[in-house]
Amino acid sequence: MPSVFDLSYTFCEQSTSLYVKREYSGSSSSFEVKHFVDLIRTLNLPTEEENSKNRGSFDTLAVPSMTKLHQAGVKFKTRSSKNLFDICFTDKGGKLEIPIIMIGDSTELILRNLIAFEQCHCTPNTCYFNDYIILMDNFVNTPNDVELLVKNGIVENMLGDNNEVSTLFNSLGKGVAVSRQGFYFAPLTKDLNKYYKKPWNKWKADLKQKYFNTPWTIISVIAATFLIILTLIQTVWSIAR
Repeated sequence: MPSVFDLSYTFCEQSTSLYVKREYSGSSSSFEVKHFVDLIRTLNLPTEEENSKNRGSFDTLAVPSMTKLHQAGVKFKTRSSKNLFDICFTDKGGKLEIPIIMIGDSTELILRNLIAFEQCHCTPNTCYFNDYIILMDNFVNTPNDVELLVKNGIVENMLGDNNEVSTLFNSLGKGVAVSRQGFYFAPLTKDLNKYYKKPWNKWKADLKQKYFNTPWTIISVIAATFLIILTLIQTVWSIAR
C-alpha cells in the first residue's frame, strides 16, 4: 500500500501545475520536508551547482518586459529543462530560454503558499519562488507580454485570458522581499539590461520587425532601394553629360 509520502509525491507531480524536477526513488529518506507546501518546493529546487552559479548581487531589480525585450531583438524559446528556475540568456543571438509553466486555476494558490512559506521559513538566499515571481512580474506587465510567452510556448494558459495571467503575476509580486546580495537571477538581469541598452540591437530589431517581417515588405524594400540607386545613376549621368 502506498505511503502518505508516495501519494503526496504523485499529487505534486500531476496536480500542482508545476513541473516536478527532482526524481523520487521511492524512499522518503532522501527528503527532509516540513509539510505539503515544503514538499512541493523541495521537489522543484535547483541543484547546489546551479544555485552557486546563478546567485549574486544586483544593481537594479528592474528588467525590461517581454514586449520591450522583443522590440530590442531578444528571441524567446522554450527551455527543455524541468527546473522552473533554469532561465538563461545568450548574448550572442539574443536568445532568452524559459522553462514551460502551466497557468491553471490552482496556480495562484500554490505559488502564493510557496511564497509565504519562503518568507516565513527560508533564509533570503534560498527564496527561489520569491525570486522567480519578482522576475516574472518584471517580464509581464500587460496581456501583450503574456501573448508573447504563450506564442513561444513558454506559458500554457489554461485560464484562457491573457489579462488574468498578467494580473496573477503582478499581484503575486506585490510586497515580496528580496535579498540584495543573493538574488537568484542577478546575472540574468544584468545580461538582459546590458543587451537591451545597446542602441544597435534596438535599431536592428526595429528594422527587421518593420521592414523585413514578411516576404512582401522585403520585396518592397529591395525595389525601393533599387529605384533609389537607378535615380542616383541617372542623376550622375545627366550631370556628366
